[in-house]
Amino acid sequence: CYHITLIYNEYGYNIRECIEHYQNLPKGWCIVLMQMLCSLTDGEKQSGIERINLDVKYLRGERDAKMLSTGKYITENSLLILVDGENSGEVFQTPTEGYQGSTFKQLSINNNMNTDYMLQVINLHRKTLRENKVGSAIPHLNKKLFRAIEVPMPPYDEQHRIINVINVAYKHLDAIMENL
Repeated sequence: CYHITLIYNEYGYNIRECIEHYQNLPKGWCIVLMQMLCSLTDGEKQSGIERINLDVKYLRGERDAKMLSTGKYITENSLLILVDGENSGEVFQTPTEGYQGSTFKQLSINNNMNTDYMLQVINLHRKTLRENKVGSAIPHLNKKLFRAIEVPMPPYDEQHRIINVINVAYKHLDAIMENL
């Protein structure tokens, strides 16, 4: 699989981690572990610069911006995944630069993957991630489970086509809801 070679080079994973036991995949598709396609990291620690706290309530529009003068810097349009709390696995795109909220990790998706396709895959697994949290006092995203998700990986053009079909379906559903 062409994408596997690129991902292998970028992340340093052994090519054998590509799961080959799927027999009926379309030509050019393969199954790859999530850990080969994206990573969970923290923003760069900074201090002395006042920026917005990119916490859950702000990103959901439930609260006005709260300013901090130190934190883990995140650029505008970055992806943050909720790793602590009831809704672990929920992904947000940052509307502005700021400091990463304490309940988040930055979600970095491999450049060889269509971001919207990967977000659909993650969303497909949100229920499983939510039901399999770890920790007793505060539930946390099960990162081991997250990294082990098997992702059907079509060629890049097919990822784009799939997203376009999903978007058309959502538009049809929206139109149906408006007419109810």
